[in-house]
Amino acid sequence: MKKVKFGLIGCGSIGKVHSRIIKNLSNAEIVAISGRDNKHEDYAKEIGCSYYTDYKQMLENPEINAVTICLPSGAHSQVAIEAARAGKHVMCEKPIATTIELGQAMVDACKENDVNLGVIFQHRFDQPILLLNKAIEEGKLGKLLWGSAETIWYRDEEYFSNPWRGTWEHDGGGALINQSIHYIDLLVHLFGDPKSVSGKCRTLLHKGIEAEDLGVANIEFANETIGTIEGTTVAYPGLYAELSVFGEKGSVIIRNDHLLFYHFEDGKWSEFESILNPIKATALNTSVQVDESSHVRQFEDFVQAILDNREPLVTGEEALKSLKLIKAIYQASDEKREVTI
Repeated sequence: MKKVKFGLIGCGSIGKVHSRIIKNLSNAEIVAISGRDNKHEDYAKEIGCSYYTDYKQMLENPEINAVTICLPSGAHSQVAIEAARAGKHVMCEKPIATTIELGQAMVDACKENDVNLGVIFQHRFDQPILLLNKAIEEGKLGKLLWGSAETIWYRDEEYFSNPWRGTWEHDGGGALINQSIHYIDLLVHLFGDPKSVSGKCRTLLHKGIEAEDLGVANIEFANETIGTIEGTTVAYPGLYAELSVFGEKGSVIIRNDHLLFYHFEDGKWSEFESILNPIKATALNTSVQVDESSHVRQFEDFVQAILDNREPLVTGEEALKSLKLIKAIYQASDEKREVTI
């Protein structure tokens, strides 16, 4: 196989991001899309690929090696399982699913059918995160002690006018599982498996939605480090997403995907100095537009994993970790107690 040939399932704004990225990769291409609207057929003509109104028919196309799923979260599991059974590799938008059981079913189906399952957590491929991983591995922070993930955003009523947003069935939750999950994933990625969590979730502003627009939590990780989470869509006009990592020999703060601050006991680090950007990091986060550069790096890894017959860097099992943590926060809030994970 010289090129991985993709089918796109779901042609909304994020689906078009996926299609642009795949179209520009040298070792991949979009050969078909599926959607239920005439505008999706027009989009297929625009990018020069086949169009299906029924994704199940698209899965029968032997030319397709992989699919990328850009549907509401509640539809991820069924489509991914059917794609796996059709022998297609699966890339899926976050969260992996709306429940742990559905997410595990996706993982199991892909393993049983010997296809890869990747889930979009593109911020693992941000340059500051890649360098932070390196700094931790080289011992520049010493023993990690505490990490914090904050997503202090705002979403207006127009955003929630889409009837599936903020629902348990289609979204799986609210601000934590949809907006905050990226930085929650980074926290788990850096600190390891959570052991227990306590938290509170509330719907304070967007009264028309079922799920939370504010959630806070305290985590104890298996290695006895501590984590804190704050996630909201009520912070007008939308401020920042921030990951803070504190160790015995150093501290790092990444805000709005840019390196805001670092300090190491052994002095300046040239690789961090080259990307230190407090101006961009402190800019207000008022846009829902996606920076595609880290998506590109994740897709490059996923495609190369297929060609190399290996797992991608972000697997379904990895994606389940943040989902399990968020569901435990919901449980802790509902039951007013600390929950063991």
